Amino acid sequence: MHFINAMLFIAMTVSSAYQEFSSAEWNKKSTLTTDKQIEFPGIILGPGTYVVRLKEGSEKRSIVEIRSQDGTQALATVLAVPDLQQRPDDNLEFTYYMVGAGHPQPVQTWYYPGDLTGLQFVYPKPRAREIAKAADEHVMASNSIRNDDVIVAVTPNGKEVVIDDPRPTQTARQKPTR
Repeated sequence: MHFINAMLFIAMTVSSAYQEFSSAEWNKKSTLTTDKQIEFPGIILGPGTYVVRLKEGSEKRSIVEIRSQDGTQALATVLAVPDLQQRPDDNLEFTYYMVGAGHPQPVQTWYYPGDLTGLQFVYPKPRAREIAKAADEHVMASNSIRNDDVIVAVTPNGKEVVIDDPRPTQTARQKPTR
């Protein structure tokens, strides 16, 4: 009887720990307050307060939602990829591309509090080329937020380097030897 009780206790402990871990991943959200225009892929936001939350995450691609301050209105749904660079500052949640005065500042990366790596936003290819040239940095780009679309890094000179291509690759078949 003691053995059964011990096994039930262990099962409940492991189950609750797993639930806490998996729910923490899906509850990731931050509040972004800005006094100037900023840009996320596909949307320019005016000064104000917004909620940025992880809608769907994986090790290669994540879907992030930008919502109104009260969280009731979804303003944009954008694609992001892991940014494997070390977090620049423990208190910094968002980094931006420096594109010059007079333009909305594009958001580069979101660092969720407590995470060492962030999520880098994926811009439409034409806009990524503009940002890369103006900021003199690589910018993640894709044609859409679909899971089957290729993600590239656009260099400041406009070259595209494939980062993630989910399409199946074809390999040459070998003839059987006799």
